[in-house]
Amino acid sequence: MARVTVITTPELAPGFALTGADVFAAADANEAERLLRRRMAEARDSIIAYHQPYYAALSPDLRERVLLEYHPLVVALPDGLPARGEFTRQALLSQMLSRVIGFSITFKVEGPSRP
Repeated sequence: MARVTVITTPELAPGFALTGADVFAAADANEAERLLRRRMAEARDSIIAYHQPYYAALSPDLRERVLLEYHPLVVALPDGLPARGEFTRQALLSQMLSRVIGFSITFKVEGPSRP
């Protein structure tokens, strides 16, 4: 069975705990990175959902490791704010698909549907 861990803020942790995931609250990006490194070293998780602002602040070496490894799968967890930069919905979906199928997919810009 897949083991899911969530690394997020103390304010959001109780809500994620209701899902049954293992939840770790980190006060800042540095603490979150220490937690992520520890969880990856333990190699027990299948998926680690990581608070998006903390993900954006990952050190370059860990960011590269996260992008190249398949297990555990580390995904940025949207913070509820408007998407920006590399964390738009399309960019996150494209990144996940690329990791799963081995090549990148480009999405059209979203907008109003045309008849």
